[in-house]
Amino acid sequence: GAEFIAKRLSKQPQGKYRRFPLGINIGKSKIVPIEDAAEDYLKSFNLLVGFADYFTVNVSSPNTPDLRKLQGADYLPSLLKVLVDANRDLSVKTKRKRLPILVKIAPDLNFREIDFILETIANLGLDGIIAANTTLARPGKLAEVEEAGGLSGRPVGHRSTEIIRYISKSTSGRLPIIGVGGIMDTQSAGEKMDAGASLVQLYTGFIYRGPFFPRDVARALAHSHRDWV
Repeated sequence: GAEFIAKRLSKQPQGKYRRFPLGINIGKSKIVPIEDAAEDYLKSFNLLVGFADYFTVNVSSPNTPDLRKLQGADYLPSLLKVLVDANRDLSVKTKRKRLPILVKIAPDLNFREIDFILETIANLGLDGIIAANTTLARPGKLAEVEEAGGLSGRPVGHRSTEIIRYISKSTSGRLPIIGVGGIMDTQSAGEKMDAGASLVQLYTGFIYRGPFFPRDVARALAHSHRDWV
């Protein structure tokens, strides 16, 4: 997958000729054993680093076997250190600014697990966190739904906002947060910002509200008189 994307991106305008920042989200391939995850992430990083403005280390997709185990103490520190070291070495070699690296977490974590991730991020000097991915929970009327995979959209909105607020308070607002999960209108985008998000990310809302939804959200946030603008 990373090789295909690298070839595709190589045909697109780069650097100052690109009209918008490009964030690249990398995760473990389904066929790669969890013991080899760090090597797999590093391979994707090296293939794509020349195209990215920032990287997301996705350790929270519910659709990849064992991926969420990477959020724990047995794997996360060593995985992130491999990427941080590679990023630093590349910056020294090319004499370019180090690329920001953020970690994307699951909404199903408890606060103790989130505390561990925040401590790891601080220790390794990562640049931010993305909260949160899709959920394995099936709240309310969805409790009997047996479909596999993550649930996105409005049902995950409250929990993701709760996590954003917790992270912001735990870090005294010093850690950049990209808020995602259940942003279906401009109000829910504002709620993420009020909770402590620095930026917001759209997925399900983009599908249901159409291609101009990101523009509408951006304009609403830009013209708001709230404190976070």
